[in-house]
Amino acid sequence: MLSRKKASEGLYPAIDPLRSYSRMLTPGTVSPRHYRVARAVRTTLAEYEDLKDIIAMLGLEELSERDRATVRQARQFERFLTQPFFSTEAMTGNRGRFVTLEETLDSCERILSGEFGDRDEGDFYMIGSITDLVEPSGESDAA
Repeated sequence: MLSRKKASEGLYPAIDPLRSYSRMLTPGTVSPRHYRVARAVRTTLAEYEDLKDIIAMLGLEELSERDRATVRQARQFERFLTQPFFSTEAMTGNRGRFVTLEETLDSCERILSGEFGDRDEGDFYMIGSITDLVEPSGESDAA
């Protein structure tokens, strides 16, 4: 389901993952790992959605450390779920990327593990996989 709010935030594709549903995302259709990771990401985003009213009224500082970690991960996921399309390279200035399912699952698992708790959510915007975050432009620090 497309979301005007996501589009206004510059998050493309502007799909609302909480209002969207895939009949193909079942344990019998996708691998157990794929199903587990997708459900965990969706749960994180749903928990963040539930916390938004509290954040608006009291501020992020009033949340428990666990809730703040959930918010941080959800915001990272919102940006990570953007996609650098080849067809929009000229308009966005972002290099298009093909990302395998395996890379996507690995990336989501690493975000869920809290590995990037110290990273700004903006770092996750329009990257293909976590390797783009760790090794920008596909180059390692040793290069």
